[in-house]
Amino acid sequence: MLTIAEAQKRAEEFLTGQMLQALRAVEYELPSFDTAAREIDLAAAVRAQVEIRHIRGAADATYMVQAFGDELLMQLQLNVYRFVVVYRVPALGALDASTLSARLDRWRIGAEHAGWKFGWRDAPVARDSVRRYVETYCYALANPNFLENEEQQLYWRTDIVQMTRYYMLEAARSGIKLSPRRASFPV
Repeated sequence: MLTIAEAQKRAEEFLTGQMLQALRAVEYELPSFDTAAREIDLAAAVRAQVEIRHIRGAADATYMVQAFGDELLMQLQLNVYRFVVVYRVPALGALDASTLSARLDRWRIGAEHAGWKFGWRDAPVARDSVRRYVETYCYALANPNFLENEEQQLYWRTDIVQMTRYYMLEAARSGIKLSPRRASFPV
């Protein structure tokens, strides 16, 4: 059984160390079938860039994941073994929560198979009455011993990366622009 201090330390390491590194694999270069097969390490093939913002002691971190020619604002909350991933997309044009959820329905179905539950909402940008985000909330529970179980950490870390990867790919397929910076939104 972990002490509170040790649990907080491990949760923070997961958010600022493990996830920061893992999110770089949202986009990676896959070798062509037109070339001879060769072994390539994932670390050498990653293409995504990730920025992080975190307040020490807080149970969340915010990431700007740059991949596939766009960037996605993502917040990850970890309360010992409860995850909340929030994707924030600028609400441009007619994009709202119901439109985004319909366009990403295929993505949602796949993520639900891994145990995620979802919510969608239109959210105003702080101190701005005109601009707003469309937020996708993703909820999941790991095992209660998550912070002590490396296999569980690998599972959830990988699942969050894959969920983020396919969120970005499905949004691009649907013509949704994700970057808050390119839309002049405060981030």
